[in-house]
Amino acid sequence: MRIASDFPQSISDTYTATREQIILPGGMSYLIRRDDYPNPICIWNYHPEWEIHFIPDAQGFAYVGDFIGPFKPGHLVLTGTNLPHNWITPGAPQLKGRDLVLQFDAEALIGVRAVCREFDVLHRLKDLAQRGVEILGPEALEIGRKILDLHNQKSAGGLGRFIEILEDIETAPQKRLLASEHFISSYNQVSDRRHRRIDKAIQIMQSSPGTQMHEVAQLVGLEPSAFSRAFRRMTGMNFSSYSRSVRVWRARTLLAESEISITDICFEAGFNNLSNFNRYFRLETGLTPRSYRMAARIRGKSVVAAQAISEAQYNASVPVT
Repeated sequence: MRIASDFPQSISDTYTATREQIILPGGMSYLIRRDDYPNPICIWNYHPEWEIHFIPDAQGFAYVGDFIGPFKPGHLVLTGTNLPHNWITPGAPQLKGRDLVLQFDAEALIGVRAVCREFDVLHRLKDLAQRGVEILGPEALEIGRKILDLHNQKSAGGLGRFIEILEDIETAPQKRLLASEHFISSYNQVSDRRHRRIDKAIQIMQSSPGTQMHEVAQLVGLEPSAFSRAFRRMTGMNFSSYSRSVRVWRARTLLAESEISITDICFEAGFNNLSNFNRYFRLETGLTPRSYRMAARIRGKSVVAAQAISEAQYNASVPVT
């Protein structure tokens, strides 16, 4: 049995992330891929390589160092060497191609900038990347489209586009740093085993939103008090707040994608009564469950209508032979 003193008491004891092993393709300066979610490699992780992470359509929670905050479609972040990070969409079903990930050995590329001046942009971005930087405003989507183009190219001919993406990140007028200076100065990697318990807890909560804290703690092999402390240090949220967000997210999915009654959704999402469900749902979304379902249906109809118009326009443009 573990006692409270066995667990971190300060940010310098933050649970270590899992080290992601990255192998760059032969003859390439970068690796670019598109990942589905959930994904075995979508965990709290770090790696020596820098990463540009673009999420075109999904939303959820971003974790970068000691930063935690919501992300929305068009989210674009640059993270530097060994900066822990993760992006979670609580309670989501399989999301095809949620993440576009661009990874590269920045230190090696900075090392050749004397003969390839284009890579000097990485030297200028180093301080921002160290803390993680989010690109805001319309520039995030513009850069995201270039990342998508680079992914579709899948060839060494994309080096020019890769450098263009880096330059656009540098010149983007709206940015915000994510991890605090204190985190960067005091971050110290500790046991993988300890961290993985918290990551496992998040997976349990996503699959079973109504699971209570003492049950999750038992499943990951920690005492509730130690688990509560460890969970907050990793996620920046207490268990009850995070659990509520997961439950509301599950309810939103069911409201938008099923015909299940609101009462049944309340209990399916892990709430004990309709009163709490309505209150917390409105706090999280600004809408009642009924209003949210109506809005989701209107959006669905507009998408179908837009697709029909697009198809009709295409058919009209195709010459008849």
